[in-house]
Amino acid sequence: MAETSVQQPETVPKPASNRLWEALGLGRRNWPGRYTLLLFVILLMIVGEPMFAGHRLAQGLASVSLSLVLLAALYTLNLSPAYFTLGLLIMVPAIVTRWALHWYHTPELELFAALSASVFIFITVVGLVREIFSVQRVTLDTISAAICAYLLMGLAWAFLFAVVAMEHPGSFSKVLLVHSEALPMFMSLHNFFYYSFVCLTTTGFGDIAPTSDAARALSILESVTGQMYLAILIARLVSLEVAQSMLGRG
Repeated sequence: MAETSVQQPETVPKPASNRLWEALGLGRRNWPGRYTLLLFVILLMIVGEPMFAGHRLAQGLASVSLSLVLLAALYTLNLSPAYFTLGLLIMVPAIVTRWALHWYHTPELELFAALSASVFIFITVVGLVREIFSVQRVTLDTISAAICAYLLMGLAWAFLFAVVAMEHPGSFSKVLLVHSEALPMFMSLHNFFYYSFVCLTTTGFGDIAPTSDAARALSILESVTGQMYLAILIARLVSLEVAQSMLGRG
């Protein structure tokens, strides 16, 4: 009796364009490059907000840019249902209260808006770091995720500094927030972004200095966190690259 051979279906090679996108980390579940998209929105906010400072549309543009950053951050958390659900529950109040400050503002509302934005961004950072340490190879999107986590840390700490300034006026050597009936404290944050990234990168220009115990404690924590993140991240990326190279040779 003749043996019946089972014909295996031919494997259709992937188009070159698909292989390129996957090599860059923009394929499969990362499509269309969620971390790269988040990085672009963050940079747009950091660079764009100071450029429009003083303009009559500045606060509206700042609210739009912050909303885009929070929405793009939520998009990255979609990789984990638990992180996504938790992030959604915190992000919605953060965006709603931010826009509510355009028409109605009280110290309590300002404080809640800053805290909710900070907590949500820190959750996003944890999700990004978790994803970075779970990947098995370095791609363009992996590097974008690492940069996003670093920049988001700076934004989250900036909101915490705003909370300190609201609760303890005079916590910094320079007036960082303009507070009036027409402009809520929380809606003038570009100076806090500047101070936060000075702490995160341990640049230490010295033009703005913390004067209260709470401000000093947060400044120390941010500086230490920033340096530890860079050291651990570089070690992780280097180990992945070495392992990837060894597998390629094998």
